[in-house]
Amino acid sequence: MAKKSGGPNKSQAIRDYYAAHPNAKPKEISAELKKAGVDVTPAFISTIRSTSMGKKKKTTKTSSAKAPVKAASKKAAPAAAKSGVSVSIESLLKAKSMVKELGGIDNAIATLSALKRLAD
Repeated sequence: MAKKSGGPNKSQAIRDYYAAHPNAKPKEISAELKKAGVDVTPAFISTIRSTSMGKKKKTTKTSSAKAPVKAASKKAAPAAAKSGVSVSIESLLKAKSMVKELGGIDNAIATLSALKRLAD
């Protein structure tokens, strides 16, 4: 647990400054707060800002039959995130049957890779 220093609340000072100056950069804020007697680093300011802002929820239009599913592996996650594609349960079930028909994931990947080269 963090110790109570008895001094000013640095995090709240950062939040207050951002509320008054939403486009301020961390280095600017650090300099201004230092003048006010609050010594904080730009890195700490960035951390406070990112945690204070919270995560924005991404809204998608989906029907109940095609609910988006998170990628199952760490390898698949970056590709799905870059393309902005959500995978439905229906699509996963079709892919599962295709993998079974082709004799495994490695064969399915090789087949899809060849198909991609043909499409290009």
